[in-house]
Amino acid sequence: MAVQSSLINGPSLASITTGVLFNPLLTGPLLLYVLRNPSVLEKLPWPPTRYYNLPFDLPWPFPRSIRVGATPPLRTLKFLFTWGLILYVNRFLNRLALNYGHLKKQGEPWDFGAEGKETVLITGGCSGFGREMAKMFAEQTKANILVLDVQPLPDDLKNVPRLSYHHVDLTSPASIHETIAQVLKTGPVPTVLINNAGIAHAHTILATTDDFLEKIFRVNILSHFTLIRLLLPRMMAQRKGHIVSIASMASYTGCPSLGDYCATKHAVLGMHETLLAELATRYKDQGGHCVQASIVHPMWARTPLVGSWERQLNASKAPVLEAKDVAAPVVRHVLGGRSGSVFVPERYRYATIAKGLPDWVGIKSRLDLAVNTDVGRELETEALEVKERKGVEESWVKT
Repeated sequence: MAVQSSLINGPSLASITTGVLFNPLLTGPLLLYVLRNPSVLEKLPWPPTRYYNLPFDLPWPFPRSIRVGATPPLRTLKFLFTWGLILYVNRFLNRLALNYGHLKKQGEPWDFGAEGKETVLITGGCSGFGREMAKMFAEQTKANILVLDVQPLPDDLKNVPRLSYHHVDLTSPASIHETIAQVLKTGPVPTVLINNAGIAHAHTILATTDDFLEKIFRVNILSHFTLIRLLLPRMMAQRKGHIVSIASMASYTGCPSLGDYCATKHAVLGMHETLLAELATRYKDQGGHCVQASIVHPMWARTPLVGSWERQLNASKAPVLEAKDVAAPVVRHVLGGRSGSVFVPERYRYATIAKGLPDWVGIKSRLDLAVNTDVGRELETEALEVKERKGVEESWVKT
C-alpha cells in the first residue's frame, strides 16, 4: 500500500510536535530556568544572524538587505511556550464543552474491570472496525459484548468470552425493535452503544438507484436514530451511557462518485452535534449530563470493498488504514469514559479547517483523491461491471 500500517500506528510528526515542542509542561519550566539563568544561552551553538545587501534597490518601504539567521533561542522558547499553552487551553476547553461543562463524569462511574458491569453494543460487529473493536473490548475489559449484524458471526468471534450475537437487519426498523427487545429481555441495558455499521458503493448521483439510496440511508444514519431512541432513555435512567457514532472524514467534504455516502456521513455529524446539544439542554434534568456522546472520523480503511480498489488507491497515493488502526483509538476513547471527537489519523483533525475556507481556495483533502480523477472514474466503471455480473446483487461492505 501507499502508506504502510506501521507508519499510521507510529507517532506522527504532529503528535511529536504537540507532545514535545509545544508542551508547556516542558517548555514552561525550561523558559523559567533560562530567564533566571540567562548565561546558559551564551553556551548554545546558535548560528549568527547575517545581512546580505541586494544587488538592486527596492522602493520604500521595502528593505535593501536580506536577513539570514535563526530566531534567537530565548525568543524561540517563548514562542513554543505561548503556542503550546494556547493549544493545551484549547484542548481543555474543548473537552469541557463536550462534557457539558463538567470536569468529572456525572452519574454512575465507569467500571470496565468488573465482570459484566458494562455492556458494549456494536452494530456491524462481524467485520471491519466492529469486528476488531469486539476483540479489543474482550481483551482489555470484562464487559459484556453484544454484536448486532446481518452477517453471521465469524469463527474468530465465536469463542470470545462474554460475547453474544444478535441477527438484525438495520434497514428494517421492525427488526431493530425486535432485536433490542430481545437484548433487554435477556441481559442488562447496554451502557455503550457504538453505531458502527455502514455501507458504501461508488457511483455518481445520476447512477444511484432508488433501492440503494434508501438502503444506504437506512443503514448509515436512520438506524442510528432508531437505536438511540430505544436505548438513550434507559441510559439516562441508569445515569450512565456512551453513544459513539462512526462517521468519516467524508462528513466534512463532498466526493465525486460517493454522493450518497457523503450525505449520510454529513447527517451522522449533524445528528451527533444535535444529540450533544439536547443532552446538555433538553435532557439536563433527566440525566442527560450522565450520558457521553462521541464521534469518530476515520480516513480510508482496508475493508473488502476498499481492497477491490487497492490498485486505484495506490495510484492516487491515498493513505489506507487497517481496521485495527481505527478500532484501537475508538476502544481507547470509550475506556476513557468522556465525550469527544476522534480523528484517525489524529493529524486529520486540522483538515476540518478547510470547511471554513472560501470556496475559491479549492483545498482538497486526501479523502477525495481516489474518486476525483480518472482513477475514480476507472473505479466506478469496474464497480458497475461487477454489479452487472452479479445482477441485482449490490457490492457493499461494512464501514
